[in-house]
Amino acid sequence: MSSQSSAPVRPNPPGWVILLVLLWAQLFGACIYAWKFGEYYDYGWFIPPLFAWFLWRLRKQWMAISPPPLSQTLVLVGMLGLAALLFCLRVVEKVDPRWTLPIWIHALGVIAITLFITVRTGGSKAAVRIIPILLFACTAIPLPTLIENFLVSSLTDGVVGSSAALLQFLGMQVQTMGDRLAFMNEVVEVTDGCSGIRSAQSFLMSSLFFGELMRLQAVQRLILVGIGVAVAWVLNVIRASALAAIQFKSGQEAFDQAHDQAGLIAFAVGSVVLLAVSSWISRPSRRTVMRKQVGKGDL
Repeated sequence: MSSQSSAPVRPNPPGWVILLVLLWAQLFGACIYAWKFGEYYDYGWFIPPLFAWFLWRLRKQWMAISPPPLSQTLVLVGMLGLAALLFCLRVVEKVDPRWTLPIWIHALGVIAITLFITVRTGGSKAAVRIIPILLFACTAIPLPTLIENFLVSSLTDGVVGSSAALLQFLGMQVQTMGDRLAFMNEVVEVTDGCSGIRSAQSFLMSSLFFGELMRLQAVQRLILVGIGVAVAWVLNVIRASALAAIQFKSGQEAFDQAHDQAGLIAFAVGSVVLLAVSSWISRPSRRTVMRKQVGKGDL
């Protein structure tokens, strides 16, 4: 008699896993132009691997149910419709990669399919659980142009006014001239890049990242996002004020040398603050879990 190995055979990935990988790869591929050439989205390169890791951590939840098979006719019609839609969207995205409306239509379709598959394979609780991860993934998608322009304009006005007030408080008689700060015969223009939208988006992404990393509850995540936006605003005003003071005192060359370093320092400080806040917020939840585990062990 011939002996047969009893080692378990690892099953191939389900078809829906392959489908989701392809869908999200297509969506992130449409965002690469903004990551490469956009002024506010260079952090987007970090989103796909972190997004995949977050989903992998929850694989037991969204692979907990073996759903009944769908009608082959329904699957065929759905796949053909999806292929046609993706083809049209990708053509438009290739023709004008700066147009964000097709990308967001693309994103909404991918998110809807992801939630549908998650409900079928993990139930409604699993679908609710991955919503924060989907929101994290959406931070890599460039904002619609109208919304982005409105935010840039509003934030620029706010940064100019707040920076002037801060410098005046510190003893410099700085005046505002539209989107510029004036002191003596020197003028500093607060450009779109210094408006704070990049900081706001980066810290929104960081807040969602730390919220998922620490597995915070919904209210805790909202608090962390609010703190992240506030930290982004405060640090950007301090950064803009410091850069303006440098140019007023030392000239354009010193300003150019300090510009990128100031941005990196602000992001590093803000990330440390968010990490500390998320760790502090998560402590009550960890204590509750430990008490439950101890209680079960005492029975």
